[in-house]
Amino acid sequence: MTAGAAEAVDDLVLPPLAATVLFVLACLAGYSYRRVWKAEGPRWQLWAYGTAAAAALLILAFVPMSTAA
Repeated sequence: MTAGAAEAVDDLVLPPLAATVLFVLACLAGYSYRRVWKAEGPRWQLWAYGTAAAAALLILAFVPMSTAA
């Protein structure tokens, strides 16, 4: 990795508001996934909601939150 790319990765942080929005979106996507799953709905919707929930939770898990006010 080049020095510029390393600095860009080091500067990648989530502000608390963005983390909160991501968490709410992950919850809504998970709820929609469960609703479609129980209704035995279309598979493409399962993939769409599941992927959205997983992506949001992975971002929350691996991108640090900013603590400076």
